[in-house]
Amino acid sequence: MRLSQKIGISSLLFFLLVYLTAGIGIIENNKKTAMNRILQLSADEQNSISSGIIKYVLVNRAKNNTGMNIDDSVYITEYLDSRINSWGIYLILLKGEEVLYNNLSFELSDIGSIDYAGKATWRVQEIEDQPYLVILSRIPLSDENLWNIYVRNISDIYADRKGQYTLFIQLGLVVTVILSVGLIFITGHLTRSLRLLTEAVQKAGKGNYKERIHIKAKDETRTLADSYNEMAQAIEETIQKLEDKTKEQQRFIDNFTHELRTPLTAIVGYADLLRSTSCDEDMYQRLGERIFKEGNRIEKLSRSMMDLIFLERHSFELVPCRIGFLLQEAAESFEPAAAGAGLRLCCIPPDSSVMISGDRQLLLNLIGNLLDNAKKASDEGKTIWLRGRREKDQVIVEVEDQGNGIPAKDRDRIFESFYMADKVRNNKNTGIGLGLAICADIAAIHNARIKLDSEEGKGTLVQIIFPGYKQDTKQLYDDNCIQ
Repeated sequence: MRLSQKIGISSLLFFLLVYLTAGIGIIENNKKTAMNRILQLSADEQNSISSGIIKYVLVNRAKNNTGMNIDDSVYITEYLDSRINSWGIYLILLKGEEVLYNNLSFELSDIGSIDYAGKATWRVQEIEDQPYLVILSRIPLSDENLWNIYVRNISDIYADRKGQYTLFIQLGLVVTVILSVGLIFITGHLTRSLRLLTEAVQKAGKGNYKERIHIKAKDETRTLADSYNEMAQAIEETIQKLEDKTKEQQRFIDNFTHELRTPLTAIVGYADLLRSTSCDEDMYQRLGERIFKEGNRIEKLSRSMMDLIFLERHSFELVPCRIGFLLQEAAESFEPAAAGAGLRLCCIPPDSSVMISGDRQLLLNLIGNLLDNAKKASDEGKTIWLRGRREKDQVIVEVEDQGNGIPAKDRDRIFESFYMADKVRNNKNTGIGLGLAICADIAAIHNARIKLDSEEGKGTLVQIIFPGYKQDTKQLYDDNCIQ
């Protein structure tokens, strides 16, 4: 059974329970009120009759100057004949077991118990399929037992109650039908959000996490839908990351296989040429030189691969480092290579108070790789800048060249493993495409980010943005800092 059906049936049953309880209570209370009213009216009439009998008898006794005798029954009959018939009520007057007066057109088989203390008693008795109110009371006229039995037809009270029940049932049926139809639409509207959620979850179970739920209502279902959307978004992003990671790993394997196969193929070819061909000394020297260069290339590939694996699996302890000293050390190490390529290196370090948390060797490797890439991209006579500065709570290290620049289509992938913007290698660029990937991993270890700004034909600016060292540098001793 659907939730909307459960809500509709439960609401309908609860309404019927309340409706029946309230309706029956109201009808029975109306009947009780009417019964009390007619009972009070009847008791007052009976008392009035008893009082009238007493007065009438006493007046006639005084006229005749007699005591209680059989003539009292004559007085009583005269009084009742003149009064009761005009009131439209039924009355029985008893003296002991003797009936002094009876105007009933039917037989009253049971008059009930007699209370000798004089307290009136009453009951409802059905006579000839009609309900009658019977009130029994004593008339204090003499020492004799005179009893007044008052009988009144109260069928109108029960007829009214029956009419109220009929109207109540008819109204209940109409309201039940209207309420049932209304509940179908109301519960359907209220559970629409749940149906949307169910459909979205079913689609998610089949692998479709792109489905989103849009609910305008400002209630718990809106909160639930928003939570589901956030969950689906997180799952979709996680799956996308896993897919990207899988593709990246596959691309890494393919590129590594290609990078490894190329020098191996060259080595095998040159070695076979040496083995199968008679060459002069000069040819042997050239072929050996080429085999040596390709072997170095494989060694460099292996070393870079080990660096990547080391960075991914090793935990590093970051300590306070004065970035100015690191830039000067990197510049001194790179100066011979720059001079050999006919390039000018300009180093502008910050003052000694600028510090970051880092690993000295990794930072030197990071800066060295960026300088090496700048050298490969620059022509002879150009300048390479190495700068460092503090900006608010950040420390920025910049490497800028005047090289050829990076095409816009390659900038988003330049830090991927084995990716190189210049696909056709020449004698100047003999890299394997792992340097910038290593730079990206080193930056991530230091919680830094790399920003690339390049324009073809004008050069490239690489910024490494480090979080500044939190501790006050005035509280540090020089022997606690790596210079």
